[in-house]
Amino acid sequence: MITERAPIWLGVAAAIALSAARATAIEEGPSAASASPGAPVVEIVLTGPAPNLGAIRAALESQALSAFTLRFRVAPTFDAAALFEARASSGVALSCWIDVSDPRRAALYFTDPVADRFLVRSIELSGGFDELDRESVAQVVELSLRSLRGGARASLDRDQARALVLRQAAPAGQAAPAGQAAPPPPGGAPGQAAPPGGAPGQVAPALRGALELGAFYGVTVHSTELGWTHGPGVRVALGGSSGRQRLALDARIQYQFERRYEEPRIGLDLRTIALRAGASWLYALTPGAAPLELGARLGAGLDHVEAAPRPGSAGAPSFVAAGASASNALVLVAGAVAKLPLSRDVRLFTELFVELDPARVRYDLALEQGTETVLARYRFRPGVLLGVEL
Repeated sequence: MITERAPIWLGVAAAIALSAARATAIEEGPSAASASPGAPVVEIVLTGPAPNLGAIRAALESQALSAFTLRFRVAPTFDAAALFEARASSGVALSCWIDVSDPRRAALYFTDPVADRFLVRSIELSGGFDELDRESVAQVVELSLRSLRGGARASLDRDQARALVLRQAAPAGQAAPAGQAAPPPPGGAPGQAAPPGGAPGQVAPALRGALELGAFYGVTVHSTELGWTHGPGVRVALGGSSGRQRLALDARIQYQFERRYEEPRIGLDLRTIALRAGASWLYALTPGAAPLELGARLGAGLDHVEAAPRPGSAGAPSFVAAGASASNALVLVAGAVAKLPLSRDVRLFTELFVELDPARVRYDLALEQGTETVLARYRFRPGVLLGVEL
């Protein structure tokens, strides 16, 4: 009988060994992908199903938290008491607990080494722990660690954090223990109202704001007579992202090189400074801190044009020299935008757009019998920008 059952017991032993190996892989020390000499150590304690914990670790390492050295370990359950223990002598700069035991909610807790400043986050999940769930958890971890490391004036003190942890642990509909004050929303100041539409103890998806600076070169169709205009420009934008979506307000200025048109009777030199302001929406097609993004942009602006008359190619003696005159033309813009990461902090961007002149822009030659149009700009003008931004 022992001999006949040997294959069965060997199979059971192999399954147990495989399960132990998976747990050991998660309980490794500092992450090789994020370890950096001299970087502050962050201990991350994971609780939940083993496949989800492995996916969280991979997502965190793909976020390239080069400012930290990550240490991972697993725990069967979240230990609230451990959250409030001081760890100043352990060499750990920050501690983070990630509890995904509930397939519909991820609970995240952050504290400093002396356990006097805390951040508490709660993220709604899809139930299947898909790619968007993993990305959301990774982004909140990254932003919270950087916030707490930088001082986090909106962090919670011990009493506020303890009350919030107790309330989250209480069964649905059960009030917090007597004597415990209602805590502020996670990351908020005392007395601040909960986010609209959010349940107590929960936060909306993290919003990441950033200032963007860029330089570009643009080409725009102009008219039948001139063909196109082109020149360099600079762009500044202020954007914010939530999940995979990002909104930005931007302003840009472009100098368009002088273009000359000449006919037998008269010539014309045109120099243009294009000023634009707009709003863009982008969607990240790939996960990570430096994703490929596609979106759209709407804007408006002014073209400041200096027109200087010149003698025509026939050298007509009737030509009377005149100084350059300046005019401003209103322009509306709509386009499609793409951004490709070159590194974590540098992106290549391009925009295919169409400009519209609400009023027709033309240049007329004054004659004795009236005026004659010399050059008329297209009212609809396609163009393209290519640049780099930080």
